[in-house]
Amino acid sequence: MTSYYSLFVSLERTLGKVLLPIDHNASEPNRFISSNAAFLELSRSVASEVFAENGCRTKDDPVTLYPTLDALGRIKRAQKDCEALDVVAADFLEQVGVAVIELLPLEAGSLDGPNERSVSSSGPRHQADAARSKVSA
Repeated sequence: MTSYYSLFVSLERTLGKVLLPIDHNASEPNRFISSNAAFLELSRSVASEVFAENGCRTKDDPVTLYPTLDALGRIKRAQKDCEALDVVAADFLEQVGVAVIELLPLEAGSLDGPNERSVSSSGPRHQADAARSKVSA
């Protein structure tokens, strides 16, 4: 399993230190993103929400795909609702989502079971499929 810390180190490597610089000495999720991030508050929200949604207690706790995508979707919705989401910030959240899909393994049996189509299309699986479609476009 991928730990919270290793996910964000991989995201920093994938997205770059300008967008998601990690403070490797931080112990709290809201301070895990360095203060020189391009989208500081948004990035810190991502770090905090991913931590909470995955039920993490330390930076070494495991994170999984769907709770992580849920956290990103909730942030995007909240930003849209308060009209704080501009095109560039929305693109940043999309980039994070695509990178998460590439970095975190699918959960066991999530897409290859016989009841794949019987699961509601709203929710994390729908987000993952949408992000995959965007990557392949």
